[in-house]
Amino acid sequence: MKLNLTRRQFGQLALASTTAAAVGLVYSKGLAQSSTGMVILGIKPGISDNDIDTNLNSNTTDLVNTSQTTTAPSILQPIVVKSFNVSTQEIKTLLTTAPILETCERLSGFAFINGQLIAAASYTCTRKKKDKKVRLIDLNSLETVDISGLKNNEDVYQLLHLKDGSLAALVGKEKGKGFSKIVTIDFKTGQITDRSKIPEQKRVTAVAECSDGSFYGINTNKVGETSLSEIGQEESKKLKSQGKILNNGCDGLVCTSSNELFALVAFRYESPKYLHRINKDNGEMQRIKGFDVAKITLA
Repeated sequence: MKLNLTRRQFGQLALASTTAAAVGLVYSKGLAQSSTGMVILGIKPGISDNDIDTNLNSNTTDLVNTSQTTTAPSILQPIVVKSFNVSTQEIKTLLTTAPILETCERLSGFAFINGQLIAAASYTCTRKKKDKKVRLIDLNSLETVDISGLKNNEDVYQLLHLKDGSLAALVGKEKGKGFSKIVTIDFKTGQITDRSKIPEQKRVTAVAECSDGSFYGINTNKVGETSLSEIGQEESKKLKSQGKILNNGCDGLVCTSSNELFALVAFRYESPKYLHRINKDNGEMQRIKGFDVAKITLA
């Protein structure tokens, strides 16, 4: 199968591929410079520049093999990686990939493992179960692999880096139905290798493993109230800020080496989302700063 691209479009694709290699160096240096404090990383879709000057203004059509690319670069989005230094509250842009995210894909997970930045992208523009997919994207190399082993109507809520070095994901039914599970994934093949139900059978939408081996999850009840609980324990603590109970979901939860919890949340109808430090004993949230990203992970 062939895809018709103009010379200008082909030039954009070639330039984007070169840019992907260059920004990897920027990312490495930027993260090293942030070693003075704890850093939380975030990802979000970027904006494609459809007017990149490639000096190839001819409208002559070239034939491009779609085994290399199946979508014109103008309808793909880059993925932007930002860093947040908790001590200084400084936000930096570390990486902007070449256009890789499809129009119908939603960023559903993010993890940093052994120097690799890994994103999960869920395809949302189909009602057919056979066409639903979630793929993992290595943001350093832009190599991708589809996750295999997800059940019908299951989606990824979050990726996480486990203490043993493995890649895991929090998965659950679409549209909030059913209960959540934690699965481990072979990043090279995308195959799910293990499944573990959340013992309390709660619909957990964010989870984190702490350095002491404990897991914490955030779940939302039918009336929208959001709570924190230690996985394996029945007791939940409603999340609140200045006496106001959180009435929205959570887009990311991380636990530091000192067992502190940080969440990416916003109250309903509030934008952007904010990073909050969570008191595990009472569920009280301390707002830190706005962090306009889709998902978070620890550096």
